[in-house]
Amino acid sequence: MRRAVIAISFAFAVALAVVVGNRMSTEAMAVVVGVVCGVAAAMPMSALILLVSRRREQPEAFTQRGAHGSHHGAYPPVVVIQGGTPTTTEPLPPYYGSSPEAMPRHFHIVGEED
Repeated sequence: MRRAVIAISFAFAVALAVVVGNRMSTEAMAVVVGVVCGVAAAMPMSALILLVSRRREQPEAFTQRGAHGSHHGAYPPVVVIQGGTPTTTEPLPPYYGSSPEAMPRHFHIVGEED
Protein backbone atom coordinates (compact mmCIF):
# COMPACT_ATOMS: atom_id res chain seq x y z
CA MET A 1 0.00 0.00 0.00
CA ARG A 2 2.77 2.42 0.96
CA ARG A 3 4.67 1.74 -2.27
CA ALA A 4 1.52 2.47 -4.28
CA VAL A 5 1.04 5.83 -2.55
CA ILE A 6 4.68 6.76 -3.19
CA ALA A 7 4.42 5.71 -6.87
CA ILE A 8 1.20 7.66 -7.39
CA SER A 9 2.67 10.76 -5.68
CA PHE A 10 5.79 10.56 -7.83
CA ALA A 11 3.73 10.18 -11.03
CA PHE A 12 1.57 13.16 -10.03
CA ALA A 13 4.65 15.32 -9.37
CA VAL A 14 6.17 14.40 -12.75
CA ALA A 15 2.88 15.06 -14.60
CA LEU A 16 2.50 18.42 -12.82
CA ALA A 17 6.06 19.38 -13.72
CA VAL A 18 5.47 18.50 -17.40
CA VAL A 19 2.21 20.47 -17.60
CA VAL A 20 3.66 23.54 -15.84
CA GLY A 21 6.87 23.29 -17.87
CA ASN A 22 4.97 23.32 -21.17
CA ARG A 23 3.04 26.46 -20.22
CA MET A 24 6.00 28.45 -18.86
CA SER A 25 8.03 30.84 -20.94
CA THR A 26 11.74 30.31 -21.49
CA GLU A 27 12.68 33.08 -19.06
CA ALA A 28 10.42 31.71 -16.33
CA MET A 29 11.86 28.23 -16.81
CA ALA A 30 15.38 29.67 -16.51
CA VAL A 31 14.43 31.30 -13.20
CA VAL A 32 13.00 28.03 -11.86
CA VAL A 33 16.09 26.07 -12.91
CA GLY A 34 18.32 28.74 -11.30
CA VAL A 35 16.42 28.55 -8.03
CA VAL A 36 16.58 24.75 -7.97
CA CYS A 37 20.32 24.76 -8.72
CA GLY A 38 20.94 27.44 -6.07
CA VAL A 39 19.12 25.45 -3.41
CA ALA A 40 21.00 22.30 -4.41
CA ALA A 41 24.31 24.15 -4.17
CA ALA A 42 23.47 25.54 -0.73
CA MET A 43 22.63 22.17 0.84
CA PRO A 44 26.23 20.95 1.42
CA MET A 45 27.22 24.24 3.05
CA SER A 46 24.14 24.15 5.27
CA ALA A 47 25.00 20.62 6.34
CA LEU A 48 28.55 21.70 7.15
CA ILE A 49 27.30 24.65 9.23
CA LEU A 50 24.97 22.33 11.16
CA LEU A 51 27.85 19.93 11.82
CA VAL A 52 30.11 22.69 13.14
CA SER A 53 27.39 24.25 15.29
CA ARG A 54 26.65 20.89 16.92
CA ARG A 55 30.33 20.50 17.78
CA ARG A 56 30.26 23.86 19.56
CA GLU A 57 27.27 22.74 21.63
CA GLN A 58 29.25 19.74 22.94
CA PRO A 59 32.61 21.23 23.96
CA GLU A 60 33.48 18.45 26.43
CA ALA A 61 33.65 15.79 23.73
CA PHE A 62 36.08 17.73 21.56
CA THR A 63 38.56 19.23 24.03
CA GLN A 64 41.93 17.63 24.64
CA ARG A 65 43.48 16.92 28.01
CA GLY A 66 47.03 17.97 28.69
CA ALA A 67 49.77 15.93 30.38
CA HIS A 68 48.44 16.83 33.86
CA GLY A 69 44.80 16.17 33.05
CA SER A 70 43.84 19.81 32.72
CA HIS A 71 41.63 21.06 29.93
CA HIS A 72 43.29 22.95 27.15
CA GLY A 73 41.24 24.67 24.48
CA ALA A 74 42.09 25.02 20.83
CA TYR A 75 44.66 27.74 21.54
CA PRO A 76 48.32 26.87 21.99
CA PRO A 77 50.19 28.25 25.00
CA VAL A 78 51.68 31.70 24.54
CA VAL A 79 55.33 32.18 25.46
CA VAL A 80 56.67 35.76 25.63
CA ILE A 81 60.43 36.28 25.64
CA GLN A 82 61.57 39.81 26.29
CA GLY A 83 64.90 40.65 24.73
CA GLY A 84 67.57 42.57 26.59
CA THR A 85 70.04 45.13 25.30
CA PRO A 86 72.76 43.75 23.01
CA THR A 87 76.16 43.21 24.66
CA THR A 88 78.46 44.36 21.84
CA THR A 89 81.03 47.14 21.95
CA GLU A 90 80.64 48.21 18.32
CA PRO A 91 78.37 51.17 17.47
CA LEU A 92 74.72 50.23 17.18
CA PRO A 93 72.25 51.40 14.56
CA PRO A 94 70.01 54.29 15.68
CA TYR A 95 66.95 52.08 16.28
CA TYR A 96 68.80 50.41 19.20
CA GLY A 97 69.33 53.73 20.89
CA SER A 98 68.13 53.98 24.45
CA SER A 99 67.10 57.61 24.22
CA PRO A 100 64.82 59.47 21.81
CA GLU A 101 67.63 61.96 21.10
CA ALA A 102 69.66 59.23 19.37
CA MET A 103 67.87 59.87 16.07
CA PRO A 104 65.58 62.89 15.76
CA ARG A 105 62.31 62.31 13.96
CA HIS A 106 61.26 64.49 11.04
CA PHE A 107 57.63 64.83 10.04
CA HIS A 108 56.18 65.99 6.73
CA ILE A 109 52.64 67.27 6.93
CA VAL A 110 50.70 66.71 3.74
CA GLY A 111 49.33 69.95 2.34
CA GLU A 112 51.76 72.16 4.23
CA GLU A 113 53.75 74.57 2.17
CA ASP A 114 57.56 74.12 2.26
